[in-house]
Amino acid sequence: MSENSLKKGRYTKYGNKIGLYSNSKGGFIKNDTDVVLNFPFKDAVLEAGMSKEDIGREERFLHIEIDSKDIDTLEEPKVLTDFRYIDKDGERALDANSDIEFFDTEGNLKQNLLIKGNNLLALYTLRERLAGQVKLIYIDPPFYFSDNKSEDAFKYNSNFKLSTWLTFMRNRLEVANELLSENGIFIVHVGVEDSAYINVLMDEIFGHENFINHIAITTNDASGFKATGQKIFSTANHIFIYKKNLGEINKIYIPKPYDKAYKSVVTNKEEHYSKWQFTTIKQKVLETSPELKGAELDIAIEEFASNNPSIVFRTAAIGGGAKIKRIATIEKSKSNKGVVMQHPDEDIEGFFILNGEGIVFWKNTYKEIDGDLQPAQALTDVWTDIKWTGIANEGGVTLKNGKKPEKLMKRIIELATSKGDIVMDYHLGSSTTVAVAHKMNRRWVGIEQMDYINELSEVRMRNVVNGDATGVSKVVNWTGGGSFVYLELKKYNQEYVDLITGATSLSELEEVYVDMRNNAFLKFWFDRKEFEKDEDFRKADLEERKQKLVDMLDENQLYLNYADMGDTRHKVTADEKTLTDKFYGSAKN
Repeated sequence: MSENSLKKGRYTKYGNKIGLYSNSKGGFIKNDTDVVLNFPFKDAVLEAGMSKEDIGREERFLHIEIDSKDIDTLEEPKVLTDFRYIDKDGERALDANSDIEFFDTEGNLKQNLLIKGNNLLALYTLRERLAGQVKLIYIDPPFYFSDNKSEDAFKYNSNFKLSTWLTFMRNRLEVANELLSENGIFIVHVGVEDSAYINVLMDEIFGHENFINHIAITTNDASGFKATGQKIFSTANHIFIYKKNLGEINKIYIPKPYDKAYKSVVTNKEEHYSKWQFTTIKQKVLETSPELKGAELDIAIEEFASNNPSIVFRTAAIGGGAKIKRIATIEKSKSNKGVVMQHPDEDIEGFFILNGEGIVFWKNTYKEIDGDLQPAQALTDVWTDIKWTGIANEGGVTLKNGKKPEKLMKRIIELATSKGDIVMDYHLGSSTTVAVAHKMNRRWVGIEQMDYINELSEVRMRNVVNGDATGVSKVVNWTGGGSFVYLELKKYNQEYVDLITGATSLSELEEVYVDMRNNAFLKFWFDRKEFEKDEDFRKADLEERKQKLVDMLDENQLYLNYADMGDTRHKVTADEKTLTDKFYGSAKN
């Protein structure tokens, strides 16, 4: 174990390696049936958050045994603040006299929730009331490997950066799993190089037996300046789907283009099947339009199939149990070319046999998709049909390098939920997940720490409530309505972090320090007398002083714990107390 790993906040029993490890053999392995993903600080909780104050800082890891009291403090539910109710009539601030109910008498969520605050702490806060209720959690976390310099890349600055990312992910996945209902589904969306790590990590947390599928999706067009590098151009993202215990995904169909194998036509289908006669679509089209050829003829053939799906067909080999059951009729059909047969006492309507094969009508491929009956095929694990271009205006907001198509989220929500189910996204970004969930009449919870929640996430959801017509609105018949409650985790030390990072002069910073020493939660080792005579601090420039002051603050107390709400030092208003108590309800009584 390295010396760095033994510093306060750097404890871990795991060596400085990442890879597959055998529990039974006690070492890293190449082949074994009992494996987990090992990495430094797997036995820890990453203390820092994901915001600008963390960039450039050394992360502090809390060991699950050594720092158990700190972890308990970190994971306590928080005081809530800035409650606002938003619907088509606008916004109203909630106070102690508001008649709002967050949960019904049985503890079921009644309000859609948009929450600002550190997502790990928010998840533990929500665990008090939402454990076992959420049907779908979808996340698109910051990618570790892919395009590290982009705005949505993982920005922690550590000698153990991959370990930090894995610890960051693990900490959140573990508590999120507690929020899922027994039939819940968890879906994570990552980049190409992240995929192998997240797959094994989720196997460990959810159980490999609960793995449902791995979806590959195309996100970029292999043209333009991005595709001019030396490597094979990467156009893939990866989606991993896991269930809690009893979860299942819904059967989904997507539009199917015309299949040229369906080229035959029954010309007299109104008669008994034994008298059916056949021709081809091409012959039928040329009877009325003999001048057609090439592309024009192909178009006409496709149009004929679309207009006459009940008489257009192909034949296909019969296999499995269906063949065993009908083998005598199949063999007889092979000896009676051109004659349609049906097995005696056939129990499947429309099961006809021609030349030893089954007849499949084009109409049999039709399914209802978004209210329209059209040729369809079952969804596969490779999605190339969703376009990522032209989505900049969806929702009326723009998020560079992070916005997802509403069509993608519609498919994911259809896969995993039904109307009324709860959908959660704790890496919310521009709110695509909850915007589509709202339009599809699901309840939702969205969590975002970054300040753009108010310029992007909140604005988008206001647009949705007011009838946003972009994205999937037309296909789901969305015209507006519904409501949501905006709330924040109440900052405590985080307020001081904000004041420190925003200070523009030494005198302003000095005022922040005076307030800090009297009211903030400071680290146990802070000695006021020693600090105030520290000449090195007095010689430091503004940025260096900022870093030292931030380092004094106890990161476990960035947000105010519910248990400390009654302490008069913390300036919790009567409205905040009443609404926070109402939110937790009997869960904290």
